[in-house]
Amino acid sequence: MKNDESTLIGPKTIEEWDQLWMPVAVGLKTLPSGLRSVVGLYRCSLGGQISAIGTGTDRRKGMEKRFYDLIRPGDSGRNYYSGRQIHKYRDRLDVEVLETGPNIEHWREIAKQLRTPMIQRHRPVWNVRNAPYMRKG
Repeated sequence: MKNDESTLIGPKTIEEWDQLWMPVAVGLKTLPSGLRSVVGLYRCSLGGQISAIGTGTDRRKGMEKRFYDLIRPGDSGRNYYSGRQIHKYRDRLDVEVLETGPNIEHWREIAKQLRTPMIQRHRPVWNVRNAPYMRKG
């Protein structure tokens, strides 16, 4: 990343946040547990390549809601390219989460603020496919 590595988002720099990704043991084969009370980002990798980064910031169900939207049979929660790709390859993905904090507005906003810098930093192929402005730098 460029000069923004030292920019604070909430209490940490992007570099510090980037050290906090934790693996989700079950991936997206089933709904991961324990994510209802937290918000943050998720990162999916296929074959060792980071494929997608997104946020889980639902007010009532935190990150759990986003994971449910990504794996359930209907497609109304993923009518965008990376969501469709995640659903298609859900049984083969390695998944990580970066919890920004408990499910309150302050931490939901921090998760939303982190999304673009993390996409710019890692260039996940399914996110940038339709976003050429993120390929700069």
